[in-house]
Amino acid sequence: MRNVDEILISEMLIQLNQKQSKLKDELQEYFEGLITPALRAELNNPAHFEGGGPEFKQAMRTMGADGWIGLSWKKELGGKELSPMEQYIFVETVMRTGFPFPFLTTESVGPMIAEHGSEWAKDEIATKILQGELIFGIGYSEPNSGTDLASLQTKAIKESDGYLINGQKMWTSLANFSDYIWLAARTDFEAKNHKGISMFIVPTDDPGFSMSAINTLGDVRTNATFYDNIKVPDTHLVGEPNQGWSLITSQLNLERLALVNHGPVEELYKNVLRLAESTKINNDQYLTDLSWVKRNFAEVHSGIEALKLICWKQTWIMESGQLNMAEASVAKVYGSEFFIEAYRHLMEIMGELSLLKNDSELSILNARLERMYRTASILTFGGGTNEVQRDIIAMAGLLMPRTR
Repeated sequence: MRNVDEILISEMLIQLNQKQSKLKDELQEYFEGLITPALRAELNNPAHFEGGGPEFKQAMRTMGADGWIGLSWKKELGGKELSPMEQYIFVETVMRTGFPFPFLTTESVGPMIAEHGSEWAKDEIATKILQGELIFGIGYSEPNSGTDLASLQTKAIKESDGYLINGQKMWTSLANFSDYIWLAARTDFEAKNHKGISMFIVPTDDPGFSMSAINTLGDVRTNATFYDNIKVPDTHLVGEPNQGWSLITSQLNLERLALVNHGPVEELYKNVLRLAESTKINNDQYLTDLSWVKRNFAEVHSGIEALKLICWKQTWIMESGQLNMAEASVAKVYGSEFFIEAYRHLMEIMGELSLLKNDSELSILNARLERMYRTASILTFGGGTNEVQRDIIAMAGLLMPRTR
């Protein structure tokens, strides 16, 4: 006999149960109090779109003290061990607010360190992540190893009391205010591809660490990072030597799902709809009376509903512990490409006002629409390019032969 969740999924009647609804209400109330005018003003500053400012850091410490970090972690690791659906509710609620919560640190890197790290890492790093004290950047891609990540060349040479790390990484987001880098490095130089890769915790205050800013289309900064004779002790190795690939793939699956949460686009859709419903184009008509405006809203609405079903399906699969690469890639490809189209449709409705940045008195919705449109293209290659995701879907999902 099928359980209730299976029936709801199969009939496309997805609804929250009482516990989940209570959690969502609690989270909405909590974030209304957490995001103060000072924090909102800081986040509207292009230098702090992704966090890193003093108000952001205080908010993270507050969340840690209030127990809102580490929701996915096992209880024995210090977390709340919420279900994947409850975790998704948390992600959706946070992303609707515009607060740049560091999901990769708290919900993917953190629990891996807590489970696979050394005793030092568990006591020092995992504990401080739960307290909202630490942020991680992700050190994967390199100038010649992006799509083919397994060909990375950053080296970690074993010495008597640790590892000597040398190399360069590209697209290291958040490195400009991170405390550590979650770094993939080659430790077995004879092994082929992914079999000789290990994961390390690398401090950004080491004299051998440096970076160069890369400013993107969406006013989001990423970085090229450099590792020059950085010596880390054995305690900074996460997991077993040469066994880091499984940690990378697990983290990327979680990242791909987090990238395409429907919360932000639905929030903007509702805000633009309210504006259009109250905006007169003459004495008798509102914007929403125009047929092409109705069509645009319908396109966005239907896309959001489809994305919800995809994401909730992924979450349901995660409940059974069976999420695979293909499922995560489906959500990532559809969601990231839909975002671009959705924001374009909404900007067409609001016209030239939607192009104004937040330093203009005439900007609408705090200029979030135009910035989200510019930022959306980043999601098509963040977490792995969509071209490669399609290959993964064909190979792992449809069982087609590899093309390369």
